[in-house]
Amino acid sequence: MEVKSEKNFELNANIATVWNVLINPEKVVTCVPGAELTDTIDENHLKGTVKIKIGPVTAKFNGDVEIEKRDTSNYELAMTGKGSDISGKGGASMSMWLKLNTIETGTKVYCRMTVSITGRIAQFGARMIEAVNNKMFEQFISNFTHMMEQENGDERNEGRTSDVEPVKAASLVGSVIVSELQKKFSKK
Repeated sequence: MEVKSEKNFELNANIATVWNVLINPEKVVTCVPGAELTDTIDENHLKGTVKIKIGPVTAKFNGDVEIEKRDTSNYELAMTGKGSDISGKGGASMSMWLKLNTIETGTKVYCRMTVSITGRIAQFGARMIEAVNNKMFEQFISNFTHMMEQENGDERNEGRTSDVEPVKAASLVGSVIVSELQKKFSKK
């Protein structure tokens, strides 16, 4: 099962500052819900884990990430990742592309991501996987924005914590079910 997402967001920080944080895996991983960096093989190959909870099902993936493109002159980054559910009941892969552009108020981030899931998590269907992917993406953007505010020394955000929890999609289950029921009954 494959889902695609495209998100753009703006940061109140200059492009060089955003780029330097973005290419630092130790910093970026703290922004990804449920993710942990476990090993840095070299500057382009990393190992880590991601934990996802959808309703009663929790999946933890061990995986490898490869940075395929790091173009500092154009502020463009591309990476792929592959992982296996530690229970042996599925796997996941992703590809992500990011591009930074300078804007009047700071930096605009353009991002495209494709995620493919197999196994027990895939049983929830494309709409649920898409909803979870969007929720994780929104949490990443929020966490990354907060990190950039801290990098810029924004005093308005003192006391805010940056603890990252694994994504919990229980509330999404209800909204997807309601949406599906509404579609089903509106056809009659």
